[in-house]
Amino acid sequence: MPDALPLYPSDFRTAPVAPLNRKRRKNPRTVTMPGRVGPHVKLVFAEMARQKLRYLDVAERSGVQHATLKAWRKKNRPGLESVEAVLATLGFGLVPVAALEALDHPELAGELTALALKMRMNIPQTWAALIDIGVEQKLLRMRADERGTILAEHEARLARIPANDNQKRRRKVA
Repeated sequence: MPDALPLYPSDFRTAPVAPLNRKRRKNPRTVTMPGRVGPHVKLVFAEMARQKLRYLDVAERSGVQHATLKAWRKKNRPGLESVEAVLATLGFGLVPVAALEALDHPELAGELTALALKMRMNIPQTWAALIDIGVEQKLLRMRADERGTILAEHEARLARIPANDNQKRRRKVA
C-alpha cells in the first residue's frame, strides 16, 4: 500500500503534495464587485478595484476596520460616517441633493429639469455639476482677489521707491 494516507499528523508534512494547476489572471483585481448592495457600496468597491486598492489599504487610510469593509459585501449595511470616510479616502464626497418635489420654487424645478435634459444627465448629476461650477467660480474669485492684493502690494512698493531710482531701473531694463 504505497498510496495509503498518513496515519499520524507528523506524516502529513512528508506526504507528497500535488501541484496546483490554476491559471493566474493577467491583471489580478484586489476587490470584486458584490452583487446585491446599495449604490454607495458599489461605488466604494468599484473605486477600490479601479484604483487597485486592497481592503487593508482603505482600512488604514479611512479608519474603518478591515472586517467592516468586508462585511459590507454581504452582511452589513454601512453607516453614513463610515461611507463618508471611505469615499473621502477614495477621492469622493457624499453630497445630499434635493429632490424636485422638495423644492419650494416650481420654476427652479423646471429650469433644473431643462438643464438636466440639455446636459443629458439625471437630477443628482446636474446638482453635482452645479455645485462644481459654483465651487470653481468661488475659487476663481479668491484667486483674482489674491492677485489683486499682490498687485496692490507691488504697486505700493514701487510708489515707495524714489523717482530717480525708478528712472534708473527703467533705463537699465530698456
